[in-house]
Amino acid sequence: MPLLPMRPVVLVVYDYLQRHFQISHLETQILLANRLADHVMVTTDFTFQDALQYAGVPQNRVTKVPMLAPEKGTAIRGSHDVERTYFLWTTNLAAHKNHRRALAALQLYYEVYGGKLDCHVTGVGSTEIIKSQSPHLEGLNRVVAGSRALRLHVKFLGDLPDEVYRRELAHAAFLWHPAELDNGTFSVVEAAHFGVPALSSDYPAMREMDQQFELGLTFMNHEDPENMATELQGMQINLAERRRTVATEEKLEGQSVQHLAQSYWKAVREFL
Repeated sequence: MPLLPMRPVVLVVYDYLQRHFQISHLETQILLANRLADHVMVTTDFTFQDALQYAGVPQNRVTKVPMLAPEKGTAIRGSHDVERTYFLWTTNLAAHKNHRRALAALQLYYEVYGGKLDCHVTGVGSTEIIKSQSPHLEGLNRVVAGSRALRLHVKFLGDLPDEVYRRELAHAAFLWHPAELDNGTFSVVEAAHFGVPALSSDYPAMREMDQQFELGLTFMNHEDPENMATELQGMQINLAERRRTVATEEKLEGQSVQHLAQSYWKAVREFL
């Protein structure tokens, strides 16, 4: 029995990646925590279904609330007339980030389609992508070493300080998100604040994010490097058009914490 008096427990669960990938040895404990919680809040329909079907939480104890994304901060939209020479791939070392197919797509983009934009790779551990011997990354060093185009055009910048990352993002042609599956990435919302369009893998959470924030995302098939390369080329060729589809600042302002906080209050107030 607990040593301290019990208090209501409300969990905010962003995803159940362990249902789809082998990422945790704590699966039993995670599921137990979900089932014992007084309530569970999720931010996408995809995770809502996982909560019911995988975690086994009764439907009356699960509430979907809106996604809360980073707000504008110091973001300023750049001029459309400035030449963009690179796109930004923000990632980390997790298996669901789809590195192998992403590098295959980049090789096609440069060697087959004559891609002109460099790829700047950022994120925690991103300098280790072609050095790691993890099963999902093993051999990528040989892929890069064997391709002059990849060596020339792909720059692994690592985990950048916030202000440096924002400068990189503000001057990027577009943001690239080739992950396999997750609860969505708020990097596409941050990019929209700078007026930077995004090319994303097509999976449920990103579709929901695109709909909620009206981002004007372009989607690709993350299981098909050929399609990924084609869409990269399409972003390069149609960049001016893609920039015009990015959500306006007025639309993004409508998704601020100030506007959405009431949904969270309604879900938790009965437990306070």
